[in-house]
Amino acid sequence: PANLRKRLSAAWDSVAGGGGSMLPLPRQDGAALHGSVCPSRWCVTRQDLLDFRQIVRVAVAEGRIVPTEQDNFDPLDNSVGPSITTVTSQLVMPLTLEAGKASWALSLHPDGLECDLFITHCWQEGIYEFVDKVLHSWPRRAQHAYCCMLSNPQNLDIADLISTPESSPFAKALKAATYMLVVPNSSCSIYTRIWCVYEAFLAYKWGKTIMTASRPCTGRLLAFARTILAFAAAVVLTSCGFSGRTAGREGQVYLFWASMLTAGICGAASMVTTSCANKVVNFLGASVCGILCGVSLTLALSPVEHFGRFSDGLFQVLPAHIVAINGGIAGLFFALREVD
Repeated sequence: PANLRKRLSAAWDSVAGGGGSMLPLPRQDGAALHGSVCPSRWCVTRQDLLDFRQIVRVAVAEGRIVPTEQDNFDPLDNSVGPSITTVTSQLVMPLTLEAGKASWALSLHPDGLECDLFITHCWQEGIYEFVDKVLHSWPRRAQHAYCCMLSNPQNLDIADLISTPESSPFAKALKAATYMLVVPNSSCSIYTRIWCVYEAFLAYKWGKTIMTASRPCTGRLLAFARTILAFAAAVVLTSCGFSGRTAGREGQVYLFWASMLTAGICGAASMVTTSCANKVVNFLGASVCGILCGVSLTLALSPVEHFGRFSDGLFQVLPAHIVAINGGIAGLFFALREVD
């Protein structure tokens, strides 16, 4: 929104030394505020997280948050985004410093909000991935959540706050919460982070309801439907394109090249790294598997007299059950790829 862009631009001008008055966060005395409000109340709402995602998108679009050697994210990507480490260092810390060193949560809610939901996660994950999973998996009865990057005062002495784990803000918020939401990510296991291990231990010890976050499935269902349609269309069109007169030698030539293409696409699928290339390879793989199944189905159902015993040249006529098995393998490969 234009108003958000204006406020964020003014905030960055202030951080750069302009002393602006349109910060997205009201000014607070961070040290005093965090000393008077219990850590179990350093919380944000669902709407706060949704707004934060939009702020990050604006900051990325305007070049306020930029890739680093440790986090070479794609500025055009809207599914994973910059890591939470990057967002914290390039956005949260500068803006909360200018706003008086209070956390993002207490800057928005100076009196605090009682914790219903404790979010455990790893800072290597992308911010869009994180927010989307949390919002999609937010328990219905929960109103407010403790999220360390927004709840803790990033410009105060964090080391002192967590020096005694059992009395740390993490532990106090988790003890007050009803639910703990575990947020996995595409970068690493969150349990490579010792604090996540400790939080899991406390949640189990205190009998909290532990949930695992997941992405909204709408986009994945549409992608799955497109791939299924590509596969089915290839099967039908290939089967209709053959007749009994071409089911012998010519059909086996098609079978051979479809098998070769399938093998090649299997190799390509294991090497692609970008999401766009992976979509293309997946679509091609579904289509070629469909062609392979279509050719196999046609050959397997062709009258026996069209097979004969041998044919001239490289290609020998195959028994129908061998052809059917070949098609079955192609179908199984397609199914396993889609399950993955």
